[in-house]
Amino acid sequence: MRKSLYTRQSEIVGLALKEIREEAGVSQRQLCVMLKREHSFVSKYEAGARRVDLAEFYWICCTCGANAETESRKIMRALAELDQQLKAEKVSKL
Repeated sequence: MRKSLYTRQSEIVGLALKEIREEAGVSQRQLCVMLKREHSFVSKYEAGARRVDLAEFYWICCTCGANAETESRKIMRALAELDQQLKAEKVSKL
């Protein structure tokens, strides 16, 4: 298993979390204050430069008024679709 930072998978997670935040109408800085985290916390995970663990994911969703279970399903579907695309690309190169 390779590291996930700066991968297409981390991009999917970061974009999903950004969408959750934007739907809540909250800026990155506002969310950091609400989460009692350093000012760069949100920008780093949205850019794929920082991992988010499950507890952090849950807190981010709750703070933004999103359902963590629903949002995690969306991310898992997007990751599965990417996995299928990557497998298809690999097969086509053979």
